Amino acid sequence: MELRHLIYFRAVARRQHVSAAARELNVSQPAISRQLKDLERELGGKPLFEKVGRGVRLTEAGRLLLAHAEQILRQVEQARTDLAAYGDELGGRVRIGAPPTVGERLLPEVLHTFHRQYPRLELKVHEASSSELLRLLGEGELDMAVVTAAVAHRGLRLTQLFSEDLVVVVALDHALAMHESVTISELRDERFLLYSPGGYVRDATLQACHAAKFAPKVALDSGSMELLLRLAEAGLGVAIIPPLALTGTEKLARLRLVEPVLRRTMALVSPEERQLATGAERLRAYLEQRLRREG
Repeated sequence: MELRHLIYFRAVARRQHVSAAARELNVSQPAISRQLKDLERELGGKPLFEKVGRGVRLTEAGRLLLAHAEQILRQVEQARTDLAAYGDELGGRVRIGAPPTVGERLLPEVLHTFHRQYPRLELKVHEASSSELLRLLGEGELDMAVVTAAVAHRGLRLTQLFSEDLVVVVALDHALAMHESVTISELRDERFLLYSPGGYVRDATLQACHAAKFAPKVALDSGSMELLLRLAEAGLGVAIIPPLALTGTEKLARLRLVEPVLRRTMALVSPEERQLATGAERLRAYLEQRLRREG
């Protein structure tokens, strides 16, 4: 069994399609098919995939092999990263995930400074919701991630970074614009601009509305914070967002949300059972130093 067997096998398992895996790996479809046949032959002739329509899905034997393949390929990747770290300068690659508000507002300056110190260390940033980042972390696609602490689970090395109370934003000509604070019940008749399906902020907003015994009238459900803010400025609706999303240049009134107060706490997490490579460990320590604050 060779590494390329496992690489091809994993790509087909993830894509559930031989042609899609071939495009991803930039090899021919027949080449992948031959490697899979060789792998099945080496494993005693057990089929690893079964056809479903135009695609494929794993058999029981395939699911068992995938778990081992993921672990082996993660170890190979870490070995490469560790070996790249030896020499005059720290090298290798570090993969970090963050929600868009953190990725766009906090990481650029922090990562720029870090990269100046370690120019040979490749930094790969992936933006997604906290739940998606935790999934990628569990699959070994990320070394660490900044996520909402409320959705973190056991088995993670977790460092709380900061907390912030969510705020309500409305257009400057909105009837509530002169208020300093607002309750969720006072928003009962407003149109809501909801952010990031599957994200903590959206879920917290919906839960608060439910607790106040009303279903929000949704004008927009978007994964783009920039679009949401522009539509809020235009008066399309109200939005509950983290203050971190605001730059201070928006034409919006910002109100404290009371009854209830919705707070999100952000944390830096990495798998507890997986030892970070040298470069990743240094980045983690640097992020803890730069992003951690009280309050």
